[in-house]
Amino acid sequence: MASEQEQICITLKAEADMSAYQYRGVSITNAKFGTLASSSQSVVLGIQMNKPPVYGAPLSVCVDGHTKALAGAAVTVGSYVGVFNAGFFKPCNNGSAKIVGVALTAASGSGELFEMAIERWIRYQ
Repeated sequence: MASEQEQICITLKAEADMSAYQYRGVSITNAKFGTLASSSQSVVLGIQMNKPPVYGAPLSVCVDGHTKALAGAAVTVGSYVGVFNAGFFKPCNNGSAKIVGVALTAASGSGELFEMAIERWIRYQ
């Protein structure tokens, strides 16, 4: 079972109903609003920690630390991961994805929770 430890989280406002996107990547839209990171080219702020049900509701985003994340494909321990379609995390192996963190546990496939350490400085692989 995936777990969490020390984290730094910030609070934004949800750009829409984001109740179905817990543990997926979040991007910032306009001042203090967050939305689902939609692709490998999204600037990822962090990982959504709660389930805000409506526009403007508090959106908790983990920006640093040890957290849960939702896999979009199989993930191996120690691999760099980034956000791909619909905010899911996958291994960064295509040379152009923005690395968000390092997998601390494995995920056997899409929709499975795994643990990751968020890298403070997002970079390209």
